[in-house]
Amino acid sequence: MRFHGAILVPLCFTLSVWSQLTYTVPVVDKSDPGSPLAISGTASFTELISADSVASSGNFRIEARNVSGKSIILLLAYFDEAGPHGGGTHHVIQIDHFFWGEITPREALVLASGPSRRQTSVLHRDSLEPAAEPKADVSVQYVQFADGSAFGDETAAKDILRLRPVIFDALQRLDRADSTEEFRALLAEKLQPGDADYFLETFRHTQKINGTKAARAQVHVGLVVAKGRVPALQAVQAVLK
Repeated sequence: MRFHGAILVPLCFTLSVWSQLTYTVPVVDKSDPGSPLAISGTASFTELISADSVASSGNFRIEARNVSGKSIILLLAYFDEAGPHGGGTHHVIQIDHFFWGEITPREALVLASGPSRRQTSVLHRDSLEPAAEPKADVSVQYVQFADGSAFGDETAAKDILRLRPVIFDALQRLDRADSTEEFRALLAEKLQPGDADYFLETFRHTQKINGTKAARAQVHVGLVVAKGRVPALQAVQAVLK
């Protein structure tokens, strides 16, 4: 009984100094003028403050609308968010429709959503420095349109653009496979770099769930769409020189 009493006293004291605060701020578009996307959304930060620490968590939802009048096939954006007591997180938002799909003019979409990274930091109560203003900033770095034109800094998207020829060649080999066995063997091969191989996981998943015939059909569709992106393909080749 004495043991339990000694534990309960400090526990009650700790709970009494806890406080929880929630802050909700609008997403701010920090893109350069002329961005083809109109950005909106909100970010919420919840902080559980105790005597000597603050535990932070949050949620965000970023929406975008294509206001360019052109179909978008590649989008790269950065999202930087931070609560009042720091611990910000940098997110990379990447949407690539080179092999299928596109973001059509006036189309609205959810650019990103989900929880922020949970973290705990030391709170110096004797400091006179006030809490920072919460932030949720989005900046569109690069957009490529279906006609090959672009917005933003191409060097920011070089790593993405370099994957396209690698994936394109892999799809051509898969599409030319003479037999089911050859297709399966080629699909099982690992591509380099790893991000290119990650793209093939879509077809591997299709093969596993729906069979080889469905995977071959999906590969063929992706290849046909890519071949139709001639202006964008030529623009990529120019960037990589």
